[in-house]
Amino acid sequence: MSYGGQLTDWLITQTNEFKAAVPIAGIANLVSYNYMTYYNQYEEMEFGQFLHQGNLMDVAWERSALKHVAAAHTPTMLMHGENDNDVPIAEAEQFFIALKDVGTEAIFVRYPREGHGLAETKHQIDSIDRCIAWYEKHFPKPGAEGVTNVQP
Repeated sequence: MSYGGQLTDWLITQTNEFKAAVPIAGIANLVSYNYMTYYNQYEEMEFGQFLHQGNLMDVAWERSALKHVAAAHTPTMLMHGENDNDVPIAEAEQFFIALKDVGTEAIFVRYPREGHGLAETKHQIDSIDRCIAWYEKHFPKPGAEGVTNVQP
């Protein structure tokens, strides 16, 4: 969740080594994130200047997964709370649309009433069940047709 989601978004745009991904509450676009969150001074604290100063806007865009989405081919299930004040759900929405635009298998699970993390028990159970099903779909069990067991 959060940075783990941001890192997952990034990784699937940098390599196709993963069989499936589940970014949760990830930041896909550092530029839009800066202007939609109440952490809008993060870049000033991190880089010593505001996003609009110098070339920081270009640096932020270059380090955003959304810029590199055309290279993403990993099946991705995005999860996000609709009331997330830390990472606005628009981050997942734009990445989901971009993944679909480039032909990457993607689904988007939105959790109503949830913020940055899941508090409702039924949502926690649902997210675990969905993750298991997503990975089982993309990781064939040993012994299945076309799957070989390799002994170390």
